[in-house]
Amino acid sequence: MYNPISTYRIQFHKDFSFDDLQRILPYLRKLGIGTLYASPVFKAVPGSVHGYDSLDPQQVNPELGSEEQLEEISRELKSAGIGWLQDIVPNHMAYDPRNEWLMDVLEKGPQSLYGRFFDITGHKEKLMVPFLGATLDEALSNGEVKLAYDNQRFVLQYYESAYPVNPRSYESILTATEAKPNQALSQLLQHLPQMHQVEDPGTYAQQWNEFRQQLAALMKHEASAEYIRKCIDAVNADTDLLKRIAGEQSYRLCHWQETDTRINYRRFFTVNGLICLNIQDPQVFQAHHQLAEALVKKGIFNGLRIDHIDGLHDPNQYLEDLRQLAGDDAYIVVEKILEPGEGLPEEWPIQGNTGYDFLSIVNNLFTGKSAEKAFTQFYQKLTRNRHSIHRQLHEKKSLILHRHMGGELENLYRLFSQLNLVEKRQLSTIHPD
Repeated sequence: MYNPISTYRIQFHKDFSFDDLQRILPYLRKLGIGTLYASPVFKAVPGSVHGYDSLDPQQVNPELGSEEQLEEISRELKSAGIGWLQDIVPNHMAYDPRNEWLMDVLEKGPQSLYGRFFDITGHKEKLMVPFLGATLDEALSNGEVKLAYDNQRFVLQYYESAYPVNPRSYESILTATEAKPNQALSQLLQHLPQMHQVEDPGTYAQQWNEFRQQLAALMKHEASAEYIRKCIDAVNADTDLLKRIAGEQSYRLCHWQETDTRINYRRFFTVNGLICLNIQDPQVFQAHHQLAEALVKKGIFNGLRIDHIDGLHDPNQYLEDLRQLAGDDAYIVVEKILEPGEGLPEEWPIQGNTGYDFLSIVNNLFTGKSAEKAFTQFYQKLTRNRHSIHRQLHEKKSLILHRHMGGELENLYRLFSQLNLVEKRQLSTIHPD
């Protein structure tokens, strides 16, 4: 098994790319580094300074470089006796209009090929899109939400963000003016009712792509393009119609603060912009790890570091699947912050956790314990708070839970109730309402 003796953390972003890494390789060689420990290198939100807001785990981040360049770097590292430990993020992806998997879910709803990819907790409800700075009604009244045509599809545009419109709304849009569409558009619209009857996601996706391509071709003809622009203008001029179209979607545009009290998808802590994956689903697991597996088998990645293992539905099963995928020689560690006295599950097929515990010990070397009393007195005088650190921790966690994670708390209570873990008469003591 690969054994990283000495590691050096590389934090990639647009201002420190593969080119920059290649420039410092001689320095790392002189330093005696045995393994690079790299931040995520798969496609992320443009300008990301960390890479944990993934857009596509099947593609190397173009802001960093290319897969070919990664292979070139690997050859240079091997000649210098340096390995590569890669950070991967199986828990979540960016909730972003550039996330094609997620936008496909927003566009097609239950008929999306990626409908099972994301951990949407309220499938009977419309998926919340909590990025408005006001309520939807206010945003519509202020002209902040508008219909537009972008990337061969109609979208609901909110400043720089654009969310795809469901195919079922296209007829309303393309008949929004008093004028009648020309023959080509009329013929195209006739395909919609039949397409809406298709249940197979693959067939539906194929037919929808063909419709979009035909609409894009019509946009190249001035008469059709002018008619479509007039339809868009008519919708935007009619707030009631625009609101109705927004209401026809499989998602619901809403104020970002609404997630303080309710939410119907799993997110990363309180970050609305990170939506969690159903990585326990074999199809999702395979799709998400496709490129990582290929790079491990090529010997470019010698090991993997798993981000936020505690967020996964079944960490043990995930790690068993990952071990089978990566092979016995891969060095696998997880990000897990252990409480004092807590140990890693012995059945996990891993080599350990990343060094938060060790880092805590090292930090103590730089802590002047003799000043504890003076600092404590200063802190208490400054904050006028003499409660113990344990009580303060409990109070702050409770504050976050009830003020900013009320939606998660309500979801947990509902699941707890549905699983009949206690008698119903006892539920009232847990949740009086």
